[in-house]
Amino acid sequence: MTASRNRLLGAIAATVLTITLAACSTSTGGSPGPTNSDEPEAGGTLKVALNAWAPTNLDPHQQGNSNDPLIFRAIFDTLFWQKEDGTFEGLLAESYDLSDDGRVYTIHLRPDITFQDDSPLTAEVVQQNIEHIFDPATAAPLQASYLGPYESSKAIDDLTLEITLSEPYSALINVLSQAYLSIISGKQLTEAPETIVDHPIGTGPFEVVDWRADESLTLERNDDYAWAPESDAGRTGAAYLDGIEISFVAEDSVRYNGLVAGDFDVIDWTPPQSVESVLSNDSLEFTKFDRPGHPYSLWLNENNAPLDDQAVRQAIFAGLDRKAIIDAVSFGQWTVADGFLVPSTPNYAENSTATFTYDVDQANEILDDAGWSEVDSDGFRTKDGERLSLYFPTTGDVTQANQILEIVQDQLKEIGVEVQIDLLSSEDQQARVAAGEQDISAGIWTTNTADVLFIKYSSTEVTTPERRGTNQTNTADAELDELVAAARASTDADEIADLYAQAQERLTEIVPSIPLYYRPSLVSSQDSVHGLAFDRAYGNLWFYNTWKEGAGS
Repeated sequence: MTASRNRLLGAIAATVLTITLAACSTSTGGSPGPTNSDEPEAGGTLKVALNAWAPTNLDPHQQGNSNDPLIFRAIFDTLFWQKEDGTFEGLLAESYDLSDDGRVYTIHLRPDITFQDDSPLTAEVVQQNIEHIFDPATAAPLQASYLGPYESSKAIDDLTLEITLSEPYSALINVLSQAYLSIISGKQLTEAPETIVDHPIGTGPFEVVDWRADESLTLERNDDYAWAPESDAGRTGAAYLDGIEISFVAEDSVRYNGLVAGDFDVIDWTPPQSVESVLSNDSLEFTKFDRPGHPYSLWLNENNAPLDDQAVRQAIFAGLDRKAIIDAVSFGQWTVADGFLVPSTPNYAENSTATFTYDVDQANEILDDAGWSEVDSDGFRTKDGERLSLYFPTTGDVTQANQILEIVQDQLKEIGVEVQIDLLSSEDQQARVAAGEQDISAGIWTTNTADVLFIKYSSTEVTTPERRGTNQTNTADAELDELVAAARASTDADEIADLYAQAQERLTEIVPSIPLYYRPSLVSSQDSVHGLAFDRAYGNLWFYNTWKEGAGS
């Protein structure tokens, strides 16, 4: 016996995300659908500038950076789509059934979907995509974690796929709406898998024309596209734009000046210091949109001394003036984190880090009690002849991240803690973190479910020789493990909320990371650009309904 599919699609609302939009100009630019009362015009190429976080390739199952969902949402589609009220509707899927024990999902696909190579979407193709994710050669730690307790799948018929889990997993439909789990052409997976990295084939509103790693991506309209999400598209048919040109621009000033000069139509990652200038420019518009998930944080590697000592981690938390850090780099555009989840994430517990305020005296007292009471000639604490020193490998490719590291370094020096910053290539930095050589790393984890606490802190997600995990703090806390595992396996909304509240409280005690701030999308555009919208499953831009005034003339 299975539960009603329509009732299930609506019932998710109790535990999913509702994102609030702040539109900071005369435009309602962040709302789904066209944002101007004039008739949309077809044609034109949208020129978009992002920061330096370009994907290493275009296989959506191999990527995990913040810019990737914007790119993949244009090229691909997902099985489900997150609506404004936080519930889900089918996109490539029509609906799903869930068994009474919560372990078997039967997904019913739409019958009219074709890929950009004209091959059809079938249940076997979706199964191929799942196998691609779990193929060790794909190296997909994020996507594999998102599929949680996946056990097996089988195609019942051309349009019906049955997915069996080892245990219930409350976040499955949430993550199946994220562009990281986009569906690639089965024909390409079978006949030319090596081409996915630079010319992937999806079902999305745009297809790849040219990819230049770390520089640019050129897309053109898929004229056959006819299955946009009903709730937010408000129409059917192809996208309005002829194409999109995406440039990866590391320098904040170059992105902003390019927008002002008209070289770019849209910039994501608007430099915080430039927001007021955008707002005062009559020819530009600005939109801010929350991104759910885990705040930008300092990840503390508990495998390495001295961070294997909880007291040292607590002292570092107390020794950082997080408000001063965020005020210095965000110009009022970011908010200091007060917990281990962004408030727009389901099951966020308010003020879960309230016990950790900036207190240098407390930090010094904790370190003294922990045995780090001697000071060397450079002013750094020592214990048994060893300096209290933390290694922080980083890429240095984002201005604000660099500024944060320098301030953290200066503030921790005040309590006698040395931070050694090592600027590396992205490849080298990732390799060192994967090998566990770092003491500190930094980052954000955007997702539409509180299951991010499992992904980032469960001991099952620690990297092993067989698998690269997502728990880069190497946290292994039995109490926390039990809470986050029980939450993802529960199907009761009240129980899930209680378990996640307890998990967040436990995190304040063991301090595996230091949440710094909530980072929304900061998007600026020419006033001739209309219909900018956001994919709520991640908070990334979605260009299906975007159009340029005058493009059709």
